[in-house]
Amino acid sequence: MTYPRSDTIKKILILNASKRRKGNSYALEDYIAEKLKGKAEIVQFNIGEKDVKVCLACDGCKRQHTPNCVQKDDYTALIPEMDKCDAMIILSPVHWDQFPAQLKAVLDRTYSFMDFTQPDFSMASRKDKKLAGFFFAGFGPVDVYTQMVETNLKSFSTAGFREYKAHVAGDCNVPGSVMQKEAELKAADAIIDWIL
Repeated sequence: MTYPRSDTIKKILILNASKRRKGNSYALEDYIAEKLKGKAEIVQFNIGEKDVKVCLACDGCKRQHTPNCVQKDDYTALIPEMDKCDAMIILSPVHWDQFPAQLKAVLDRTYSFMDFTQPDFSMASRKDKKLAGFFFAGFGPVDVYTQMVETNLKSFSTAGFREYKAHVAGDCNVPGSVMQKEAELKAADAIIDWIL
């Protein structure tokens, strides 16, 4: 879903990596989209429902000198959205102490932004974008998960995301439970303020 943009507001991409339609990622996506309405152009991309193949490591993207991928799947439509946005918010569960498989595939496919002829190895049209990650953990060490998220978010720098913030909400295994957690909603509000 895309909301209209004016020249004075930012374009924000919300990337949802959950497969649970009634889960916490979707509940928070609705919350964030509502908070951003009228303040930003919002593009919502739910990779949990999309066909995102793994990177082939074929280097076909290196012959094109523009962010692109020779594979034609739903990631192909995501490339220009990632390249032209002002900021991206990733909403995702933690799976086995890591990114879910489709989000990891998206991260790997940002290789399509890499250009070894550039001093910073990036062919992204903008290199000043913000990236926020809001992740949900049912159980386990939130501090360890936060470190994992921060490490992985840094890898999106190839696509021009040079500033990042990460938050992991613990004890959020029950679908939709984030909406009853005041501290987590405050963390989401802080991310929205930082993105804007």
